[in-house]
Amino acid sequence: MRPHPLPRRRRPEPTAALAIGALALLYAVWVLLIPAGGSSVTLVEFAPGTPAASIAADLEARGIIRSAFWFRALARLSGRPLQAGEYGFRRASLIRVLHSLQTGRIWLHRVLVREGDALPQIADALAREGLAAAAMRKASVRRSLLRKLGIPGPSAEGFLFPDTYLIPKSFTGEQIVAMMARRFADRVPPGLLARAKARGFDPLRLVTLASIVEKEARDPAERPVIAGVFRNRLKRGMALQADPTVLYGLNRWDARLTLKDLQADHPYNTYLRHGLPLGPICSPGLACLEAAASPAEVPYLYFVTRKDGTGRHQFSKTLAEHNRAVKASRDRSRSAAAQ
Repeated sequence: MRPHPLPRRRRPEPTAALAIGALALLYAVWVLLIPAGGSSVTLVEFAPGTPAASIAADLEARGIIRSAFWFRALARLSGRPLQAGEYGFRRASLIRVLHSLQTGRIWLHRVLVREGDALPQIADALAREGLAAAAMRKASVRRSLLRKLGIPGPSAEGFLFPDTYLIPKSFTGEQIVAMMARRFADRVPPGLLARAKARGFDPLRLVTLASIVEKEARDPAERPVIAGVFRNRLKRGMALQADPTVLYGLNRWDARLTLKDLQADHPYNTYLRHGLPLGPICSPGLACLEAAASPAEVPYLYFVTRKDGTGRHQFSKTLAEHNRAVKASRDRSRSAAAQ
């Protein structure tokens, strides 16, 4: 008698355990690897000694991570401490957030110092990013810091190089001033300083003249010419009569000067005082420093802004020529206003 063949076994259906395992895996991927947060950067700051549980809870509450529990668990498992500081996250996974806090990849604020910015404008740019603006202003006149950085003037004005800076929130005012002053030392070629010295201009006089050129020149081609005019006036012992220096001394930034303004006695009034003012009036760019170090050889002693919208100037050799140019400029301005 033949034995009956055994029935074939059917493949088992997916069990509940497998289904739960798959769901758990998907959940883990979603929690740990899929970026959370919105499209804009969220800034968070943690003081030294903040417990990991508090950090995790804050991150979850702000929507930066999806699970404070898994953040704490992975942090404990890795054994690496979390670093204090300010952090910025945009659509970041939990793993990436944890790595950033463990490696101290703090947020850097982008601050632009423009050519022609003075200390108040630099402080405003810092304040907009929540950085130590007031402390920077105080540090910029601290004599001990100026000596340490080799800045010869009464303040750091003019020696904070115009550039884009990436600054952590933890930076003090002194650190910010030092960063910008060292950028000046790195970017200004030694040959430029040597050329200025050969013409009798030490770094303070060079930067002071360059800062006035920066505020006067609108057309880049005129920078060496304007520097040449001021050099000619200095050689002849004439007052510079530069409006931007008067405005700086009055802590004003508009271009309107009254007779009373011109009569105000302060170290930056180049109508009343001959020679260069006490120090720079803004942060000059490299082009204006070049112009001040190597001014054009020109016969001019005067210039006035043309009222034609170009920002260019009319240059004159004599006072009579200058007066005619001033009259023509005013007449052109009145004509344009009447139209």
